[in-house]
Amino acid sequence: MKTIHYTPMIRKIFLASVMALPLLFSGCADNNETPPPDVPFVSGQVVTVDQVKALYSGELAKPWQQRVPVEITGDWTLRGVITASDKKDGNLYKEAFLQDGTTGLRMLFDATSGLYIGDSVLVNVKGLWLGDYGNFVQMGSEPYTDDSGNLRVSGFNMDKQVKKLSSGHVTLPEKATIQQVKSAAWLGRLVKLEEVQFDDDQLGRSWADAMADPPAAANRDLVDCSGKSLIVRTSGYASFAGEILPVGKGSIVGIVTVFNSDYQLVVRDYSEVQMTGNRCGYVPQPQGPPVESLSQDFESFKDNATIYINGWQNLASAGGRLWLAKLFSGNAYAQATGYNSQLSSMVTWLVTNPVTLSSQKVLSFETAKAYWAHTGDHQPLELLFSTDFNGNNLTTATWTPLTGGRLATKADPDHTFIPSGDILLPVQAGKSGTVAFRYSGSNSESTTFRIDNIVIKPAR
Repeated sequence: MKTIHYTPMIRKIFLASVMALPLLFSGCADNNETPPPDVPFVSGQVVTVDQVKALYSGELAKPWQQRVPVEITGDWTLRGVITASDKKDGNLYKEAFLQDGTTGLRMLFDATSGLYIGDSVLVNVKGLWLGDYGNFVQMGSEPYTDDSGNLRVSGFNMDKQVKKLSSGHVTLPEKATIQQVKSAAWLGRLVKLEEVQFDDDQLGRSWADAMADPPAAANRDLVDCSGKSLIVRTSGYASFAGEILPVGKGSIVGIVTVFNSDYQLVVRDYSEVQMTGNRCGYVPQPQGPPVESLSQDFESFKDNATIYINGWQNLASAGGRLWLAKLFSGNAYAQATGYNSQLSSMVTWLVTNPVTLSSQKVLSFETAKAYWAHTGDHQPLELLFSTDFNGNNLTTATWTPLTGGRLATKADPDHTFIPSGDILLPVQAGKSGTVAFRYSGSNSESTTFRIDNIVIKPAR
């Protein structure tokens, strides 16, 4: 092997142009040229991906400013299977990942590849170059200097260097944990992470910014139930870039990469994202049967306890934060806040047991606010009502604002509970309905809101 020390290439380009002139003139004299003969693909000594990547280990040990690409001079060939390519879902571009029995390697091409997941290939690597991008080793062609003055390897001609042996091979990912894959030994390998979910503060976001001009890649935080995290990196040009992240827990398949010290996962096939299960810490909250009346003062809860009431639901449709019980001066109440959440969006619902509507029912409660931070006409709390919420259709049920009551406002003093007054619920023979207290906020719009002494009873 040898390393390259960059020198200007203008002279080389000029000489190549001059040498090409006789060919151009001879072509004018002979319009019946025969095509050049096919050059047979001759495999060199088959080596492992580990052996090839080891050629660059000395460079990785240096500070990144001192690294230079390394040419592969041995008459070597890699044999492996394509585990990810630019032919699927648009998350990769002019690249593919090759994996053998040792590890995986990113290959850069000068054009969109003709390789598909499951292709078995031979790759002649003599004359190719190894470099890195943010500590992630990649194999390409001759080095060039990018706009920042860094040496990078360019894409190589796949048709000249790669021979496809067969197609359609099953590529089974290795099962691993987030903690395991954050190691150099896993870089470039196809893995499957199970029992994982996107972090609370990611919910409601898309995989990447597909609407930007141009579309922009994005990092999203994946976590397991012990709190270990891993970045999922997605191109703004991926076919699923504009899709909303799954809210559930499950499994995800991808290639392990790294950028500087940040380990990342790159999805190779969107269909391999299976995250529809209950999130970490999920507590079943079945909806209770309709009741004639209800009363809740939260006095049975300890300070900072998540509020779970038999027949009620405490749910988050964005951000993951729930209503908590708080205790102050001997009084317990329910509280929601975006303060110190680091959330771009937070929506949390406290939904009552269904109440029968055959006769007139009256709702009353008390609210208090503290540290008002909502801007403009944004309000922290909404009072909503539904007759078709069944405990499982939070975002698709029909929710109607309830009017006629009073909520604490920005002008009210902090920490002071304000009575709502009597609020009449709709009368609908043979039906029942639920009341929802919906808090909306964020890390910046972080007003604290409190509820206490919720009562629904027949009108006198």
